[in-house]
Amino acid sequence: MVSCKRLLWQICIVPATIVFLSGQAFCFSASIPTQKVSWHIQARQVSYEDQRKLYIAENDVVITGGKTRLEAEYVEFSDITKDAFARGNVLFISGQDTITCKSMNVNLSSETGTINQGTIFIQDGNYYISGDKLRKTGEFTYDAENGSITTCEGKTPDWKITGKDIAVTVDGYGHASHATFWAKKMPAFYAPYFIFPVKTTRQTGLLLPMAGYSDSMGFEYQQPLFLALSDNTDATLYPYYMSDRGLMLSGEYRYVLSPESKGMIMMSYLKDETIGVSTDGNQDYNISATPDRTNHDRYWFRMKSDQELWYGFNAKLDIDYVSDMDYLRTFGDGFAGFDSTDEAFEEVFGRDLDEETDYIRENSLLVTKNWASYSLNMQALWYDNIMARQTDAEDTTLQTLPSAEFLAARQKIAEGFGLYYKMDSEFKSFYRQDTTDTEVTGRRADIHPIFYYPIKFGKAFFLEPYAGVRGTLWDADDFTDSDGDDSDVRTRGLYEMGMDLSTTLSRVFTLDSDFAEKIQHKIVPRLEYDYIPFVDQEDLPYFDALDDISEKSIITWSLTNTFTSRNTITDENGEESRAYKELFWFKLYQGYAFRYKEDGDDDADNDPWQDLTLKYELNPLKYLTSNGTIAFDPNNSHFTKIQVGGTASDARGDSLYISYRYTERYSHTWKTKLSTNLVPDTLGAYYFVESDLEDQKTVETGIGISINQPCWGLNLAFKDESADKSFALMVTLKGFGGFGTK
Repeated sequence: MVSCKRLLWQICIVPATIVFLSGQAFCFSASIPTQKVSWHIQARQVSYEDQRKLYIAENDVVITGGKTRLEAEYVEFSDITKDAFARGNVLFISGQDTITCKSMNVNLSSETGTINQGTIFIQDGNYYISGDKLRKTGEFTYDAENGSITTCEGKTPDWKITGKDIAVTVDGYGHASHATFWAKKMPAFYAPYFIFPVKTTRQTGLLLPMAGYSDSMGFEYQQPLFLALSDNTDATLYPYYMSDRGLMLSGEYRYVLSPESKGMIMMSYLKDETIGVSTDGNQDYNISATPDRTNHDRYWFRMKSDQELWYGFNAKLDIDYVSDMDYLRTFGDGFAGFDSTDEAFEEVFGRDLDEETDYIRENSLLVTKNWASYSLNMQALWYDNIMARQTDAEDTTLQTLPSAEFLAARQKIAEGFGLYYKMDSEFKSFYRQDTTDTEVTGRRADIHPIFYYPIKFGKAFFLEPYAGVRGTLWDADDFTDSDGDDSDVRTRGLYEMGMDLSTTLSRVFTLDSDFAEKIQHKIVPRLEYDYIPFVDQEDLPYFDALDDISEKSIITWSLTNTFTSRNTITDENGEESRAYKELFWFKLYQGYAFRYKEDGDDDADNDPWQDLTLKYELNPLKYLTSNGTIAFDPNNSHFTKIQVGGTASDARGDSLYISYRYTERYSHTWKTKLSTNLVPDTLGAYYFVESDLEDQKTVETGIGISINQPCWGLNLAFKDESADKSFALMVTLKGFGGFGTK
């Protein structure tokens, strides 16, 4: 930031010898060197008044030094007191900041002064401070009589704040008495006293608040306070007042030690004056899909942290602990609500939270170490069962405390030897707070190597057979199987085998058009077979899917098509490069199970043929994209899944998004969203609707409008869900932040 301090500090002149260089036009030029900068003065006329010890320059005066430039019709300067006076079309430039005024008095040593009928422009933040009488009272502080401040340009700015007396601290706050907010020439509101932010860098202070009203909260007011603790740490406090519920206190602490070491910790607490039960007077505070809530103490602790450890180890910590099942659905909006927290975690760490409707929430500590071909993962995983805790029910949720995995990526066994292998191995310790006859605690070790031998037949075919073995050991606590065996130690061994046969066909088509110079069409037919024999596992404890591996004998055919374009791009230096783009990709595949019920096995599949499935990605044009999955059951002649969507847009920014979702026995929906730039980069609007085609009802609709100007923005949104309606208004003033409802 170039402040008005820097508009003034460089004028530091000591007595010097003046050399006159003049001609018929009476043009004058002189250099006055100082310890820090050499000043150059140009004017039509220059004189020195010995009695007042003043240099007087008149007509087209230009004083330059370093990055500073002063222009005026008349300038007086005292090299003793360092006082300067300028009048007549005064323009003072330092760096990219300016002062324009009719006249100004400034002491160049103390960097204070008075500006008459002028405007100060601070580029970092685009602030314009104007007034009849402006005073620079310190390094970054100003005050003004009958003044105004705005970030808009022009004689009649789109908005401004005026006041009888205005005091401004750049990178701090402004204060105005008898303040009026103007929209163009129309006063919008008046306040006897008004405080506003004037932030250009990260700094402690109040952020703009949020206010609103709802049936379940009453009157709402949120006032964030940002705390800049150090260069790599900060915090924000979020007091949240609700007239029907009380005062919620939330805090957020953030730190960044390096790109690999960072963290975010958040805590919210509310002594809720309401309870969530379905009785008269409490309906607004009850969520019917969850048990009655009788607790008044409500809280939510959440954090994520990435930490670079010693010797190449890295750690990731995720904690998510909430007081009751209703909390995250009730407090979804706001500065410290579920939505904003989830977005912040995803943006900073690339890991989001469980859905707000998930009542078993994941907490984990993961420590990893990676080598070129191997990796080690050690994890403690705890699932917090909110329902069991809230209802004081038995909690049989499976916890993993701890686990260790050692993985070997696919690699050659030895150089010059065509055999490859990969390996998964793990040890897990399982814990439950409460146990039953079948839901027990224990430990499990598993090792699973697979070996591959790729073979190439000529230039056409590729065959890769594989074989793997798996060995598993259990040490279960208090487990008795169906035969009455209560042995703690159990073992299992099984093998698997299969092969992959494929070929690749390709052809390049030359177009030499604006769309593409060349297009490659590649076809990959593939035939895969996977086999796992039947192994009796009735006598084994069950913790997860690894404990019950089903028999498999499936052959799968697939056909993959890829269309890729190539163009030559010439950069600004005339150097050429090739640009490739995948225009269209689709894969059609289907499996055939050799075990099915006609064999008389009740555990086998109903029909031999599995779903015929199509997956595709379509990106033929810059403004047209689509992707989807379609699955068809040939045995019963109906679709089991259709999930397709696409977006069509144009260069102006208009777009149409359409999505169709169908899943057998689960959902059948259609969603459309239309977005348009009515005035490009200035006025936009959108409308969306989601319909449940099965129940023939509208699930959700929404409409919104946004206005973007160089110094302000406005967003209006209305959303109508089946049981809830919401309206949002957000006004953003450049340099001042935003305010509104959410």
